[in-house]
This record gives sequence, structure tokens and C-alpha cells, in this order.
Amino acid sequence: MRKGYTLIEMLLVIIIIPFIFLFLDGLFKTFIGEIPWSLRITNEHTALMNMTEQMQKDIDQAKDLPESYAGRTSNDKQVLIEMPEAVFCYRIEGGRVIRQKLAESGQSDAEQPIVWLLPNSNIRWQVWTKNGRGYAVETHTYIEHTWRGQWKHKMANTYLYFAGALGGKELQ
Repeated sequence: MRKGYTLIEMLLVIIIIPFIFLFLDGLFKTFIGEIPWSLRITNEHTALMNMTEQMQKDIDQAKDLPESYAGRTSNDKQVLIEMPEAVFCYRIEGGRVIRQKLAESGQSDAEQPIVWLLPNSNIRWQVWTKNGRGYAVETHTYIEHTWRGQWKHKMANTYLYFAGALGGKELQ
């Protein structure tokens, strides 16, 4: 008697192998596509959290949130924070957030600015005012990516930071 496979066994293998390849294809796409994509989102979210943490520290120490200073004005893309030693400006520019110390002329100080690369982040600031004085900054953030031809908003957050952490600041 010869050893070999029957026609039924061969047909079963021919039918089962494509299903195995389909399963492996999905697994391969996950490892090649989705894992690096998720890692990029996570890295950008970490940078975004570092920026908001620094901003919170600055606003907690703030004396004031001026509407304008040396030719610059606070708006949804730029925030001015007056601290005891200087005025700092946070501004969104070309996929980056830049924190720089301002001189009286409105130009940046010789001190190196801090820059966070956030090419896919959407950040919007709003200074809350009462009686003409800024007392809080509301920050809206999310990361925007395309995935399989669709725009996705990930890691959406809203933060509210009070100037001087309201430590002894009278708001009437």
C-alpha cells in the first residue's frame, strides 16, 4: 500500500489555507500599521501633557494674565502670563508650541525658549476675565490624525487653570 494523501484531505487543506492567510494578514496589518500609529499618538500626547503641565505651573505662579503686553495680545493661539520675574508668552506656530520670556519691547528675551513639537495637536486657549482682569485660562486640546482615510480626534481634553491658583487674589 502506498502512502499519500487522499483527494478529500487535499481539498480540505486547499480550503483551510486561505482562511489562515486572511487571519495572519489582519494580524500583520495590526503590527505594521496600528501599533506604530498608536505609538505616535501616545508620544504626541505625552509632549502635549508636558506642555500643559508647564503652563499650569506658570499660571499657578502668575501675578496677572495681561490682555496685551509690548505689542502682543492674548487670543486663542497666544497667551500672555505675567510672573513675578517676567512676562511669558505661549504661542502656537507651525505645529509647535513655544514658551518664551518677553522683554519690554515685546521681542523674545535672550533666554532660550521651550519648544514642544505638536504637529497633529489642536490647541485653543481662552482667557477668562472679570472686571477687565484675566483670572483663568481655559485650554482645549486634542490630537488629530487620519486613519484609513478618516479624520480621528484622539485624547480630547479641557483644562482650566486659575492665575496664582487664586491665592489671595481678589476678584470683585
